[in-house]
Amino acid sequence: RKHANYKANHTDGEDKMEEPKIIINTVMTKEDYRKFLYIATFRRSKLTIPMIALISLLGSLMINLGDGHFSLAKLLISWLFLLALAIAVVLFKVERKNAQRIKTDKTGAFDSVNTLKFYDDRIIMENETLKSTGELKYDQFYAVMESKDYFIFYFTVNQASLVRKKDIDDLNAFREFIVEKFINKYRTI
Repeated sequence: RKHANYKANHTDGEDKMEEPKIIINTVMTKEDYRKFLYIATFRRSKLTIPMIALISLLGSLMINLGDGHFSLAKLLISWLFLLALAIAVVLFKVERKNAQRIKTDKTGAFDSVNTLKFYDDRIIMENETLKSTGELKYDQFYAVMESKDYFIFYFTVNQASLVRKKDIDDLNAFREFIVEKFINKYRTI
């Protein structure tokens, strides 16, 4: 089965309909959603991990200076403990959100085929299982991010759609198309 078809834009006398430049059929599995949550939590912003480390360091400084005796060993141990605790809390929240989303999904969104049709100025998204169709112009997107396994199309800061790279036949051609269309909104993470 072909996952992506690249079509030339043609207009003959009989067919005045605009043809999509690229068509991709992609699926989001439960595991893809889980990976997306981790990407969105830790990789979307380059400041997330440094901020967790800094807040943990400030907490360990307060602990260390609170008793009036500064100890480098105590500072390092308390910092590592607080850092591990903060990361564990974030991981717990991600896993809880993932479990909650999977448990409450009554629509069949997971494992259903999303068809994305890329035109010169817009994307049309269709999902037969959900009986839904949407259309957005490229300038209406908040951002597009490319990770190791996905292209992530953010509609808003908190709402996104995934395209799995393994569902794209010509990855380089698709990347060039996306970079051109989202020139100020595209970045790799």
